[in-house]
Amino acid sequence: MDAYSPYKKKRIGWLAGIALTTVSLMSHAADQPPVRIGWVNWSDTEITVKLANLVLEDQLKQPVKLVMADIGIQFQAMANGNIDLIPMVWLPGTHKAFYDKYKDKLEDLGVLYEGRIGMAVPDIVPASEVSSLADLNKPGISEKFDGKILTSEVGNGQYKLTEKVLNDKKIVGYKMVASSESGMLSELDRNLKRGKWSLVNAWSPHWMFARYPLRYLDDPEHLFGGTEQIHVVARKGFSAQYPKVAQFFSHFSIPQADLQSMMSEAREQGSSPEKVVAAYYAANKQRFAAMVAGNKTAAINP
Repeated sequence: MDAYSPYKKKRIGWLAGIALTTVSLMSHAADQPPVRIGWVNWSDTEITVKLANLVLEDQLKQPVKLVMADIGIQFQAMANGNIDLIPMVWLPGTHKAFYDKYKDKLEDLGVLYEGRIGMAVPDIVPASEVSSLADLNKPGISEKFDGKILTSEVGNGQYKLTEKVLNDKKIVGYKMVASSESGMLSELDRNLKRGKWSLVNAWSPHWMFARYPLRYLDDPEHLFGGTEQIHVVARKGFSAQYPKVAQFFSHFSIPQADLQSMMSEAREQGSSPEKVVAAYYAANKQRFAAMVAGNKTAAINP
């Protein structure tokens, strides 16, 4: 029989207290409503949201729910409070119509990186024949492209801009052929293998520029705008409900070269966006901790 010891009793009580505290903290984390992040199945967005997901769950113990849908649906859901934020709002041009429609119900948390949209052609199209959007109207040129503009997702921001360009007769003799991002690029790939010309609605950063010899067509009238900034936009009231998450997103940024590299690596055999994001996070964990803490200088400098 063990002898009675008041110290042993105190020690047992102390350990029980720690166990209860740990369970309480774990329960509190589990009880937090998940942050609902909307995203569109674009290569850059997939890397961005999965990286943010990892940071939030690891460093803030914040549950996350990723919701995929078209960009127009995302804006409507966010304005209605059914999605908390979307980290892929291209401004001031591409998503201006969506943003202006709902902006009174939204919060702009900051800029992730810069991008560009426009029409692009592969290098089998001689620059001496086509180097600008205006050149698309030269006699006989539209026939060489079969009168097609390869584009992704009917109704997205770039689709609507192209539709306006066509309706305003800035480019004549063409029609858009819409597909998914992968479908659009598969068609480009097939055309290249056959030596056929392609006209593509392109955007960057994107792995297509690393894989295919593409160049943007000059756009002196800025029909597709200039440099775009990709914003994190949240529903109104989000920052008050999730101040730490909002602080992270207001400092969240990805160097464009790193993003481009991750997109390319994710497509290699045996790789995936999840594997690439996990490796990048592990190598840059200290920098993401600075973003979570709201240290802008440390977040920018790896």
